[in-house]
Amino acid sequence: MIKKQGDANAVDVSALIKEKLQSIEKHNSNSEVQFVVTDDSTDNTIAAVNSVVIDLILAVILVSFVMLLFLRSYRNAFIVAVAIPTSLITAFGTMWLLGYTLNLMTLLAMSLVIGVLVDDATVVLENIQRHLDMGKEKRKASLEGRMEIGYSAVSITLVDVVVFVPILFLQVFVADMLKQFSVVIIVTVLTSLLVGFTLTPWLASRIGEKDNLQPTNFFNRFLLWFEKQLDRFINWYGNSLKWVLRHKLIFTSIVLLLFVGTGIMMKQGIIGKELIATGDQGKFRMALEFDKNISLEQNNLVSEKIENYILQQPEVESVFSNVGGPSTGMGSLGVGSANKTEFTIQLKMKNEELKMAGVEKIPTEQFMRKLRDDLQKDFSGINFSIMGLGLIPRTAPIEITLSGSDLDQVMQAGNDLKHIIEKIPGADNVRLSVEAGSPELKIIPDKDKMQRLGLNTAYLGMNLRTAFTGNDDATLTEDGVEYPVRIWLDKFSRQNEDDIKQFNIINPMGVPIELSQVATIEKDNSPSLLERKDRQPAVTLTADVLGRPSGTVADDVVAYVKNNPLPDGIEMTWGSDIKRQNDSFGALGSVLLISFILIYLIMVALYDSYIYPFVALFAIPVAAIGAFLALNLSLNHLSLFALLGLIMLMGLVTKNSILIVDFTNQMKAEGKHYKEAIVLASKGRMRPILMTTISMAIGMLPIALGTGTSAEWKNGLAWVIIGGLLSSLALTVYLVPMVYDVVDSLKEKFSSNKKHQ
Repeated sequence: MIKKQGDANAVDVSALIKEKLQSIEKHNSNSEVQFVVTDDSTDNTIAAVNSVVIDLILAVILVSFVMLLFLRSYRNAFIVAVAIPTSLITAFGTMWLLGYTLNLMTLLAMSLVIGVLVDDATVVLENIQRHLDMGKEKRKASLEGRMEIGYSAVSITLVDVVVFVPILFLQVFVADMLKQFSVVIIVTVLTSLLVGFTLTPWLASRIGEKDNLQPTNFFNRFLLWFEKQLDRFINWYGNSLKWVLRHKLIFTSIVLLLFVGTGIMMKQGIIGKELIATGDQGKFRMALEFDKNISLEQNNLVSEKIENYILQQPEVESVFSNVGGPSTGMGSLGVGSANKTEFTIQLKMKNEELKMAGVEKIPTEQFMRKLRDDLQKDFSGINFSIMGLGLIPRTAPIEITLSGSDLDQVMQAGNDLKHIIEKIPGADNVRLSVEAGSPELKIIPDKDKMQRLGLNTAYLGMNLRTAFTGNDDATLTEDGVEYPVRIWLDKFSRQNEDDIKQFNIINPMGVPIELSQVATIEKDNSPSLLERKDRQPAVTLTADVLGRPSGTVADDVVAYVKNNPLPDGIEMTWGSDIKRQNDSFGALGSVLLISFILIYLIMVALYDSYIYPFVALFAIPVAAIGAFLALNLSLNHLSLFALLGLIMLMGLVTKNSILIVDFTNQMKAEGKHYKEAIVLASKGRMRPILMTTISMAIGMLPIALGTGTSAEWKNGLAWVIIGGLLSSLALTVYLVPMVYDVVDSLKEKFSSNKKHQ
């Protein structure tokens, strides 16, 4: 039954089906028709894709503005901006070859990578501009500037690529989704390297020019003022770096205190854990469970009253009713139940609809809770359960299967754990898969009495089967069409205990015998479900989650079981969201470790050194400080996409240290002492470090600040990257030079000791 608020009547699906079947019967009695009713979320998906496209456009605009601000020239900003469409075009070509579509993941990858695409072009062009400002001819400046920065450009690109390579080999729940994300980023980043080595120096050799900005208008004066402040900042940074190099213990203590503070912050429980944020789509499901003795007709009458009550709420747009229980989904065996009903409720989300209804937009979860509380007051004796619906279909997020050799012990453990989970904040509608079944009449034959009256179990069973289900062996043929025929007992109530007791069975000798003479009839409840796991009795405990992340609720359950172990012989297994979360988090944790090793090996191969790549890796741990702080401040949770952000962050933050280490090595090769080279290289690379880091952070802002459809599950990803980039920027430019100084000091000390020996 589907109703929309303001409709005079419901669209009765069953009536439409009957009408259709009657029409078909008249024309072709052999026709077979199947009707499928689906809950289509196309509108939400389109809105989510549109949201990502808007983020993509905003990111391009913001990054272009940052380039103009730092490069102080429309020409240079244009040269760098060329990398964006060129790299994205190759991504579209690769997607076409691999059969990918423009979906949430591929578009999100393009949005996130906007700030990264300009890195190679920025680093190369900034160095070319430095040579142009020295007075060199355009072609010579372009060639020498590109060659000088070559190793750095290759390094910063490859460290971005290698962190995504392990994701291509994942075999977990979200593997296909993450593979498309990774392929798009890998292709676009590699293309940006090609552009930085070819198109960027070629354009610079044609339209590049020496910096000669004059204060002829307001914008030029603003650019000159910004350049002056930037030079002042770089000089201040150089002085502060010298202080850090003289006070290494103090700076190390500050960094360690920040790590301790991050650990304490994580212990406060502000950041929860979840697989993927559901998001507020304005849609939720409400399930009703009546007493098992209720008839379908009575269920329909009460459900219609509840449905009309829901439609009277001004916030509600439409209600889809499924009277008789869900035929699919969690806790279903594929058939309906007379004592169950399910509503799928869509709230008004558009501003125009809300304005017409005279209401303000409220969070879906808040409305869900209020609606259930109101219904429980007016309709007692009904179990109401609610669950929000997002872009990704989901079942009950908490699912625990208990199994063991003793069914009674398993059931006892399940009931005990159910009572515990019900007390955990956030757990909602906790239930067991094995419940008290529907009422039934049991027929228990007496073998001695049957034998004396000439009956056996098979003969009795055959007669009872005919009585209760009928005999469908016969068929009727008319005009070449064969019709199935089922023969039933007339004037026999299969639900009446007295009728069943008086049921006559004719024995082989032709003597009628009442069923009560050879069997006893008892009233009982049939088990709702017989469940086994690994051929042992089992029971599944499920729960919805409201107000807290599912992973956080699961952690509370694990903590309780750890302190209060289950009885011997009882095994506990997680399923649903938590199983997928554990598998996905474990796999991405392995990706983090493998990516760390690959980054190191790439730099070892490029620099032919084991020590200096190790120095560059110190940028990675300090990025975690800002990443987790940003998650806390933005009230986002540690989800699959937040972990993906941490993986992406490893490649992004290593770039800053690569620029410093590589330029320091070049200065040393020119004959400068390592202490002087560290300061000069750090100051010399501060401009490209600021440009690349700020452009990436600015490019992520539209995603981080996005609201509406699909925003929740990508906000955390962007905040992790922004927080990590900023903390790495603030700490790496001091930590990496300090570690480099320590390493070269030790090398100098060991080499002098060898000379004395």
